[in-house]
Amino acid sequence: MSGGSPRTGEAVPANGRNALTCGYRRLSDLGDATPRAPTGAPRDARQGVDGMELRDYLAALRRHWVIWVGATLVGALAGLLVFTVTPKTYEASSTVFVSVSPSIPNSASFVQQRVKSYPEIVTSEAVLAPVLEELTLDVSLADLRTRVTATNPADTTQLHVTVSGPDPVEAAAIANAVADRFADVVETLETPSSGDEPVHLTVADPAVAPTSPSSPVLIYVLALGVIGGLFLGLAGAVVRSRMDTTLHTGDDVRRAWGEDAGDTEFLVQPSGRARRSALTGQAAGTLARRLELRAEERPVRVVVLSPSPSEERATRAFAEQVTGVLAGRGLDATVAGPEALTGAAGDDGARVRLDVADPLSPLRVWKDVAERYDGVVLVVATGRVDEQELSEMRTILASAGVTPLAVALVPRGQGRRRGTGDAAGRRPQATVAPAPRTAGPVAATGKRPALSGADRR
Repeated sequence: MSGGSPRTGEAVPANGRNALTCGYRRLSDLGDATPRAPTGAPRDARQGVDGMELRDYLAALRRHWVIWVGATLVGALAGLLVFTVTPKTYEASSTVFVSVSPSIPNSASFVQQRVKSYPEIVTSEAVLAPVLEELTLDVSLADLRTRVTATNPADTTQLHVTVSGPDPVEAAAIANAVADRFADVVETLETPSSGDEPVHLTVADPAVAPTSPSSPVLIYVLALGVIGGLFLGLAGAVVRSRMDTTLHTGDDVRRAWGEDAGDTEFLVQPSGRARRSALTGQAAGTLARRLELRAEERPVRVVVLSPSPSEERATRAFAEQVTGVLAGRGLDATVAGPEALTGAAGDDGARVRLDVADPLSPLRVWKDVAERYDGVVLVVATGRVDEQELSEMRTILASAGVTPLAVALVPRGQGRRRGTGDAAGRRPQATVAPAPRTAGPVAATGKRPALSGADRR
């Protein structure tokens, strides 16, 4: 007899027995099978020296998407706030064209050489002081000089005079006044005593008041905020994933359970295209097939519970999903509440009954479960059960002499879905049993034989 548990996709032996029918040890022999206590080490430390792989990072981002999406939105809002409160600066530019007298030999090279020195004249006192007086500006000469710039594009005889300031109309007025005064100053400086003007400056493109600020630029500020928020959010999601001790994957469940899994089967919903498989896509369908095979011999009574006390809804939903699959296969199956464990369990005649239990039940209840039930199934809702809770639940069950038949990892939000169908697509409604009624579901001894292969023929 093989001691291992069959997994989804393995062929069922010809004699009709599988892990639930012949692979479980007698519960009375498990008194010393206490699992190891959790180490409490960080999850990344238990993943080996290689740390997180690419798929781990992707899983962390998918799992904690709220963190990085929220951080990105906060970054965008912060950028918008910065743009709103930052003082706006406007720039106005005027263009001055420099021409040379035809009487100057090599006039083209002459004017290009001369125009290179003109930007320094634009910010000179000879140009700016008259502008201050003309426009009656309430700024100092030094302040005005920091707001005025002049550039000479390469291989041209043009100068661009640019003025920045908080007022677009004032910036345009200053730029035009500086350009006019600059033309007068240069012509005066370049004119020799003979009176023949070698160069002539003309304001070819006067400045106009800008309609939008030159800084800050909304798109740049928003982009910076989004990128910064996204970066911080991604880092926060990864850190949160490393510090997270809740169970999300089959590897998490097996790691929290311990190395010695014994006859316990792990029912994990596959990923990728296998998730859509009618045969292996649902843990409830897999468990239903295991129970269906056992129910061919005699009625089956199984306790279903979650290690987390707050996940009773998810546990009941999973139990109803299992009984729904069994009902679709023509098998009478019911679900009972935690009250079924507090007294003598009533036999409602169902071929399969799943009793939803409270993980906080006293030890005497679990000892009673070891005697009167065929086994226990633990339901772990993704991201809702802590690894310490699962490990502690295993310790409690082991101390009572119970070896769980299976640990099922179900999607988060299982409790909001009721009555899902079986693998064939049917959606039968499972029967929910009332509170237990009278005598126990077993013989006069009040004890149900353990799920040992020798006792199930």
